[in-house]
Amino acid sequence: MRWLALDVGSRRVGVAICDADERVATALRPLPFAGAAALSAAVAKLAVELEIGGVVVGVPVTRHGLGRGEARVAAVVEAMRVVLSVPVATVDESGTTQEAEHLLAEAGVPRRRWTDLVDGLAAKLILETHLATCRRV
Repeated sequence: MRWLALDVGSRRVGVAICDADERVATALRPLPFAGAAALSAAVAKLAVELEIGGVVVGVPVTRHGLGRGEARVAAVVEAMRVVLSVPVATVDESGTTQEAEHLLAEAGVPRRRWTDLVDGLAAKLILETHLATCRRV
């Protein structure tokens, strides 16, 4: 099944997709974040175009569970579960942006390009975490 992963930020949403065999995850271009409803509509369109069987959303987890990011992602997940006809799963995204930045630095990517790449790479890491969890179950 092909999964689409999202790393929801306040301005951009990182997007990644896997192949039908759930082996290879690839980052796509980020989407703008203009609210939960608009993002859900954009993801619904992508789900049809790319023949997506499920969506996984990275959820930021803080000690108190009351952060703005958590509220934003909760609204997105709720909106997607209403709009989409495919399963919507969640994964703890803790540290994915930092890991993505580390990977970009390690690969020698100039900092000026990070803005264009970091969100998609974080979504790819979220998707890889989800796929690894599915394989263990």
